[in-house]
Amino acid sequence: MYYLGVDGGGTKTLACVVDEKGKLIFKNVSGPTNILENGEEIFRKNIRELLSPILSEIKPEEIISCFGLPAVGEFRDDIKVLRRIIKEEIPIEPNFIVNDVVVGWAGGNLARDGIHLVADTGTIAYGRRGKREVRVSGWGSIIGDEGSAYYIGVETLREVSKELDGRAKKSLLSLLLFEELNLRDSLDFINFIYDPNKDRRSEIASIAKITYKIALKGEKKAIKILKNAAWELVLTVVTAKKKLRLMYPVVTYSGSVIEKNDIVRVEFIKALDKEGYKVTPPQLSPVLGAIVYAYVNYHGYYPDESFIKNLKNIERSEGNG
Repeated sequence: MYYLGVDGGGTKTLACVVDEKGKLIFKNVSGPTNILENGEEIFRKNIRELLSPILSEIKPEEIISCFGLPAVGEFRDDIKVLRRIIKEEIPIEPNFIVNDVVVGWAGGNLARDGIHLVADTGTIAYGRRGKREVRVSGWGSIIGDEGSAYYIGVETLREVSKELDGRAKKSLLSLLLFEELNLRDSLDFINFIYDPNKDRRSEIASIAKITYKIALKGEKKAIKILKNAAWELVLTVVTAKKKLRLMYPVVTYSGSVIEKNDIVRVEFIKALDKEGYKVTPPQLSPVLGAIVYAYVNYHGYYPDESFIKNLKNIERSEGNG
């Protein structure tokens, strides 16, 4: 018996397979698998590239799987549609298909009560108290995803456009952004944003890294954008807590915005610490959280300590997430 965990995202998708002792058998990475943002063709291609190599080594009937995918819970017949596509691309019958934030939660506190925040290309929080569960944010790049890399990118580009117009005072923000992106003028700026040959969502989300780099140079506008993003993330978690009526919840997190951006993370943790939340890094990455979720929900009980220990060893040696 083997356990397959999949962690889909707006930029990349990870897969891990472990044996019945929790030891790593297979690991792979492919592109984005948000069927709403990226479309069915890209979803099919990336699922196929991600998982086809497994089947040369393992029989499909030996695999217990959990797919954590964006857009689950966001369109009608979602699980039915995604299950059909996965089965058409690879002969694996998914045991569980959940939103990617759920596998983040499962890895964060090992599928126990608490709240997990994903702040990456997009933003979403998931919390559970017993059988009660809630989701907050995750409305997509057009109307939501506040606090995400995409949000930071949009806010940065919006401020730069004001500086280019003269609606806002010139600062290092536009100067350094142009340097980082090797842009010559406003036409290059427009082309970067609206180039039809590029994945616009990923391109704009990539600006978040530049905003952080500029903020580290002391640029006040960049710092303000990042602090505003942190407060949007705080609001997301606080809302989940109120809906669950949790007193002092454990809050875990994943995603590049909060893991790799010290300004956002410090502001986020400081605000929640004041209110008595226990904010902690996740025990396992989302892709390994998917394995925990598959194990618990298939067997009806938690894996033993040695299984979890082996997963944590994978974390340390492979650098998942």
